[in-house]
Amino acid sequence: MLDQLSIYELIDALERVHGKILIPDANVQWLWDSVNHQYETIGDHDRQLIQRCFETGNVETEIHSVADDTARKRYVEDVYIPIVRNENDGRLILKFSFDITDKILAYDRVSAERDKLADITQNSPDAIIMLDENMRIISWNKGAEEIFGYSPGMMLHQPMDKLFSPDALFVTTLQSLDNTLPLNDTIKHQMTPCITQSGRPIFCELTLSFVTDEQQRLRETVLILRDKTKQKQLEDEIKRNLDNISKINEISALIHGSLELDEIFNMILVAVTAGQGFRFNRAFLFLMNDDKSILEGKKAIGPSDPHEAGILWNELAQGPQTLKEIMTTYKAAHDGRDLKVNQLIAALRIPVSENNIDKEYQAFYDAMHKRHSILITHDNAMYLTGSMKKIFETDHLAIVPLLSKDGVLGALVVDNSITGRPISDQDLETLKIFGYQISAAVENAMLYERLRNKVDELEEAHESLQKSQERLIRSEKLAAIGELSAKMAHEIRNPLVAIGGFARAILNRRHDISNEAYLKVIVDETMRLERILNDTLMYARTMPPEKIKQPVAPVIHTALALLQDKLQKNNIHVETNFDDPAIECEFDSGQLQQALLNVLINAIEAMPNGGSLAVNLSKNESGVALNITDSGEGIPENQLPKIFDPFFTTKQKGSGLGLVVVQEILERHGMSYHVKSNQHHGTTFSITLPS
Repeated sequence: MLDQLSIYELIDALERVHGKILIPDANVQWLWDSVNHQYETIGDHDRQLIQRCFETGNVETEIHSVADDTARKRYVEDVYIPIVRNENDGRLILKFSFDITDKILAYDRVSAERDKLADITQNSPDAIIMLDENMRIISWNKGAEEIFGYSPGMMLHQPMDKLFSPDALFVTTLQSLDNTLPLNDTIKHQMTPCITQSGRPIFCELTLSFVTDEQQRLRETVLILRDKTKQKQLEDEIKRNLDNISKINEISALIHGSLELDEIFNMILVAVTAGQGFRFNRAFLFLMNDDKSILEGKKAIGPSDPHEAGILWNELAQGPQTLKEIMTTYKAAHDGRDLKVNQLIAALRIPVSENNIDKEYQAFYDAMHKRHSILITHDNAMYLTGSMKKIFETDHLAIVPLLSKDGVLGALVVDNSITGRPISDQDLETLKIFGYQISAAVENAMLYERLRNKVDELEEAHESLQKSQERLIRSEKLAAIGELSAKMAHEIRNPLVAIGGFARAILNRRHDISNEAYLKVIVDETMRLERILNDTLMYARTMPPEKIKQPVAPVIHTALALLQDKLQKNNIHVETNFDDPAIECEFDSGQLQQALLNVLINAIEAMPNGGSLAVNLSKNESGVALNITDSGEGIPENQLPKIFDPFFTTKQKGSGLGLVVVQEILERHGMSYHVKSNQHHGTTFSITLPS
């Protein structure tokens, strides 16, 4: 090319691109400059550069600064291109000079930003980690060291697996995020479980991006891991709090829907121990006694050992799934479930008055009087006494007082004696809130129970007063009737005896046969009137019983023997059933026998066509039960309330005083009685004798 151009054309072309020709002498002491058209002496620096250029045949470059016309600093890059025809002559240098000021300044800015970025990256509190194409670490900053505890020397050129939980290895994590993740894509804010050098589990927010070459091949992977453990813990705590508040609201709504104290106790204990509730192993409920001096154990729930726990929790897992279903349907089975804890709590009487402090139960005293919850652990020797460990068989439990506006109602005690799970401060705080809610329900139920007892007492008192009034009126009425009857009986009896006697005498002697029928009528009616008078006099003369403790069976046998002829005549079969013939009670044998005769005569007369009569004697909780049952016609329902009224009778020849005498005798003995009758199906007369 140089052969085809004249030297002047070449010089002109070079000048247009800021170039020129430099021709040195053989010793490179001076050179000719095609721009200045003169010879210049070569300095040592330039001489060495030109010699190196000729020796190597390579292009040499040099950057230096100059001042322009305005005295501003400019950067120039000189490029030396050697052209050698032979070793002795024909050597020259093509020199090009380029103004690279903008480039240098841009490079300086980029370098400064790169240094700044490197400093930010290195000192970032986040772990910024770079991986090569083989997923091995090539960069490890201070943030990574602080978060994970590994130094750069421990992690450079190592895989990432050890930074992630065993169940979330790095490669698996990447695959789980997206098996087909494009290299130009970015993963942002992915919460990932990690693990530190000490083995502490942490949670990191992962951001991942890929660096590729011009052919879109993976060169580097950049990971940014931000420690979100505290935030995750806070979020979990908030979630637990919201969940617990939701549970408390649900439980409170159910508990406040009942006024039955025992039902409320059940729901509280189930809510505290259920898996859908607060998940404690065992729970115990105490209530203060009336004078607020003793904390009395009321009810408990929970297994006594791991085997029982496994059975119980397995049963619950097969049953209702929601907390509401469990709370409203749970019933303790009659197979010993909760037996031990309920036996334990039923025997507990813990003194909590200021005048009677038992140091063994200091925890209960402080909880009641200081009105705050207490968490007892093995480090708390003042509260974890020998008695506490012996009773509850654990060294980790919580006591929550049940507070009302008027004082302390009782206490709720919980533990995890089976699983050993520690009770946290958060658990205790939840129990406090729960305690406030259930206290109101317990107090309402207690008030309702007291009110109901008062109502029952008032109703009982009213009923007793009413009965007393009825008895008083009846007694006064019967006394008047008795007095009148006695006087009338005395006045009537003498002429009646005379009429009857003369009628029998005439009937027994010779007389006109035509008058015999009339005489029999007179005799029969006279005898009926005599019976009525006898009953009336017996009623009027009833005396207080002379009670002696003696067997009941002989009196029954005597009464049946006296009526044997009537029983046989009416074709009545008698069956007696005595649990113990030697059963004894205190009674007046004469009066009781008279009462039994009256009852038995009524039974016989109710079976004119024959039947069966059962007499049963047995012991029960109330005393000695005597039941006389016939298979007769029974008493109409509308007449049953009147059978003890004086002179009321449904029989043609009855006096209406037989059962009145029975009633008087039984009440004087303090015996209770009851008549049950079904028309056409017989009657049962039940008497309860105090044992």
